[in-house]
Amino acid sequence: MIVSPSIASADPLDLRAAVGKVSEGPYQDLHIDIEDGNFIPNITFGLKAVRAMRAITGLPFSFHLMVTDPKRHAEQVVDLGPSIVFGHAEALDYPLEFIRFVQGLGVRCGLAFNPKTPVEPYLYALAEADGALIMTSEPDGRGQQFLPAMLEKAEKLRGLRLPGGLWADGGITPDRLERLEQAGVTHAVMGRAIFG
Repeated sequence: MIVSPSIASADPLDLRAAVGKVSEGPYQDLHIDIEDGNFIPNITFGLKAVRAMRAITGLPFSFHLMVTDPKRHAEQVVDLGPSIVFGHAEALDYPLEFIRFVQGLGVRCGLAFNPKTPVEPYLYALAEADGALIMTSEPDGRGQQFLPAMLEKAEKLRGLRLPGGLWADGGITPDRLERLEQAGVTHAVMGRAIFG
């Protein structure tokens, strides 16, 4: 299981220290949620903040674009060392076109799914994707509670053997990792469990 620290859970007034902590640890990338205040109520980082983080770490960035226009945002982050870029299926009228567009920029691309969204209608697009990200919680105002039912969704995608992996994100604590791995998850995004 690869753990990807989500910098959105770090102290926003001390991002330099948080990035440094991750860079010194056993991590393979830094997970960056880009939230635009439209697709999801919260707003996280703009390009200026991400470029500042890029200047102080050599870790690859995995980008989770929780935005209404994933294609535009993907174009803006391709030069920032992404290991993979996820766009939300719910924000894409043509998910396969998005995947091919991002891959055409030389970057791995995957689709992200909110808990309410079934994955079956998107299997045709995932056949060409590099990865998939399953949200295992909703922004519920209670610290994003882990939803065990999302393990079934992971199990449905396990057989795809996506080269960029099967990711889970939301309310994940260390005690959940074994069960996630059994369901086929290869990458666990963890925020509060790391930056607490």
